[in-house]
Amino acid sequence: MKDENEPITDDEWLLRRVRVGQFRTDKVPTISPNAFEPRIKGRDPDTDGISLYREACQAHPHDILATVDPNRHNECGIVRLSVAYLRTLKLSFESKPDNRIKGHGVIPQLNAGDYASDKARFTPIKLNLATEASKAENIVKSPQTNPNS
Repeated sequence: MKDENEPITDDEWLLRRVRVGQFRTDKVPTISPNAFEPRIKGRDPDTDGISLYREACQAHPHDILATVDPNRHNECGIVRLSVAYLRTLKLSFESKPDNRIKGHGVIPQLNAGDYASDKARFTPIKLNLATEASKAENIVKSPQTNPNS
């Protein structure tokens, strides 16, 4: 496991929690582009950028669910993107340590202020991220709304 203070490298993978409503079985891409939309309202707007977690800093990818109510773990999915892929979109990933989950960081270009002022500019970026995250090898965990089914 990498220490979260180590430099971020292009060969690393980043994990993102995705809510059940943003997994779609009837559309392409499977992951909704809205899974990469910065929160602009509510108690925690994404003022610094959307959150992801360095996979190399986790003992297990499911560790990024630590701040989710345990009764709702099945309602969350996990997707991954490579740092190298982000760079092809002219996006970056910056470490922003969080005392709750190791390896936390943000994509500063996908922040609430910029998004609120020009949502249309973000449409192709969100679609590209969703398409990449929708590849079978990048879906780490699919959500289950009914684990008994």
